[in-house]
Amino acid sequence: MTKTKTIDTLVDDIYDLVANGKKKPDQGLLFELGATVMDAMRKQLWVSQAAPNPRLRMSNIGKPCSRALWYDINGDDQAESFTPQTKLKFMVGDIVEAMLIYLAKEAGHSVTEMQAEIEIDDIKGHIDCMIDGELVDVKSASAFSMKKFKNGTLPDDDAFGYISQISGYANAFGKKSGTFLVFDKSGGELATYTHHDIEDTSAKIASIKHDVALPEPPERHFDTVVDKQSRRKKLGINCSYCSHKKTCWGDELEVKFRSGRPVFLVGEEKVEQEAQGEHAF
Repeated sequence: MTKTKTIDTLVDDIYDLVANGKKKPDQGLLFELGATVMDAMRKQLWVSQAAPNPRLRMSNIGKPCSRALWYDINGDDQAESFTPQTKLKFMVGDIVEAMLIYLAKEAGHSVTEMQAEIEIDDIKGHIDCMIDGELVDVKSASAFSMKKFKNGTLPDDDAFGYISQISGYANAFGKKSGTFLVFDKSGGELATYTHHDIEDTSAKIASIKHDVALPEPPERHFDTVVDKQSRRKKLGINCSYCSHKKTCWGDELEVKFRSGRPVFLVGEEKVEQEAQGEHAF
């Protein structure tokens, strides 16, 4: 009798499959992979272009800044559109998800509930899949972000609200945990991180619904940081990547380019140096 595999060996089993190719590929799984990738391309290139007005979904309730979410839902005439580079990153993410799910199947793991729809308090979402009966969300990450999954420090720095997202999925399925299967885009490494401290999704949704229903956007969630070169205030990482920064910061915002990269300065006043003579940061 073949021993049932568990998610604990998933990464090693995929590595072994890729390194050794011990068996012939399952033609049905290959065709399924191709169809999934084609559907992802269709979604990113055409369906997403004609998407309806933004709405609350399980994938965005975890946004750390409810002010940005307020603009998402209520509208922002100055909102920045996704750049071609960002759209290409989305496509890569979809392809990585399809590839890893395919490899998990070929490596002998049970994969079910792919793209199953869930709903909590009128907020819908779609899970990636269940692997060996465990809830799994597939992510592609930079080398820097990969460390948070490998070291288990994601809860300390969850800039994209991944924990709220997977908590919603877990609550919908009655699971006590959720596992991230993560691919390092630059190094090709895989890792899993299982999160056990599942949030109260209903409470989270109630808070978000309250904030987006306000007549005016909530207060800013993130403070500015200090630009070491100019000693002026500038937007931090989260605000720099936000599509609503022009509306949020208004005339205070000034864009400078350094080595082809934008720096978003706020106000003209320089920040005082610390007593030791070093710049604040």
